[in-house]
Amino acid sequence: MEVWQWALVLLAAASAAFVMGSIIWAVFDVLGEVRLNQTTRILWVLLLFAVPLLGLLAWLYTKPRLAYSGNSLRLRQTL
Repeated sequence: MEVWQWALVLLAAASAAFVMGSIIWAVFDVLGEVRLNQTTRILWVLLLFAVPLLGLLAWLYTKPRLAYSGNSLRLRQTL
């Protein structure tokens, strides 16, 4: 194999490791989130396993908007 082919293989491996690490981080982050009830946690983890990249992006978008209001969970208004 040529040097540029090895570079592509290493780049692909690094990208795959980054994506897998991000998804594993998201699963542990969802499971550790105290503002979510058990059913919501299970649904988030299932979403992360069913569509990993879309689920990861959805979690990263939703997480900062979670606000604790009494005993209910709701999205905080940002605009």
